Amino acid sequence: MDINRLEEFVVLADCLNYSKAANLLFLTQPVLSRHISDLEKTLGTQLFIRDTHKVALTPIGELAVHELGGVVDAYHKAMRNIKTATDNLNGRISVGFLGYAVRPFITRFVQHMESKTKFQIDYTSVSELDTLIRFVDMGAVDVGFVTHFETDRLQGVDVKWIINDSLCIAVAKGHPLAGLERISIQELSGKPAIAYDRESNPHTAIFHEKLFEQFGAEINIVRKARNVESGLFQASLGLGYFIIPHHLMDMALDMAVIPISNEDAYVPLHLIRKKANIKTAVQVFGREFSKFYRSEFEK
Repeated sequence: MDINRLEEFVVLADCLNYSKAANLLFLTQPVLSRHISDLEKTLGTQLFIRDTHKVALTPIGELAVHELGGVVDAYHKAMRNIKTATDNLNGRISVGFLGYAVRPFITRFVQHMESKTKFQIDYTSVSELDTLIRFVDMGAVDVGFVTHFETDRLQGVDVKWIINDSLCIAVAKGHPLAGLERISIQELSGKPAIAYDRESNPHTAIFHEKLFEQFGAEINIVRKARNVESGLFQASLGLGYFIIPHHLMDMALDMAVIPISNEDAYVPLHLIRKKANIKTAVQVFGREFSKFYRSEFEK
């Protein structure tokens, strides 16, 4: 049984509020609801009584909180102890990043770190922002690179800004917009768009929705995508435009890529780590990272 599902159950049992629990778990409410339903099916029993007004534990749910809460706590304690002992012994830290979202940047950074440090760095690529944030929060990775996220939501986490990457749109070469040199968010208002699916990629989807609201424009979503590759493929078929950060231009092969002209149309990239993480290797990593990004982006 997935320990994450048990943790989600314990958090919801404590909150008795799907919206609040989903926020704490960095999930969307529909995803959390589906996970709880899956857990109930696995256990063969109802854990919660829910209606339009309240959420309450069933008698079996009360028992499950008592039994499973200790399991979740014991699991995380054991994993922290094992990971800390292993990392301290080997001089190792783990770094998480969002696949294609920061890969060009990470590649240069890896080369820099290999020439400056003697300890081992394990790099973990994940496909979803929510997963990476959760990994950092749980201590599964020591530091993480995140985008499209309101960092003030993170408690007990140090946040370092890296760079603001400007946004572009990718369209098929035969698309009516393909010949433009630049385009504004206002000019995109109402035009067919391919957007990230809110359930699989909520933070990026919400980020783009707020961006259009900021400029008083309408994002006319005609198709949804779970990831960059899916969005670019649909755009290449001429189904609409797809927004990407500038550093992903090379992924838009045989497509027209048009910069968005609004100065505030950018995505920030941050480095995050738990404040409670006091490993020496993490401190060295932080110092070397600061030197690297100053040399790369503050010229």
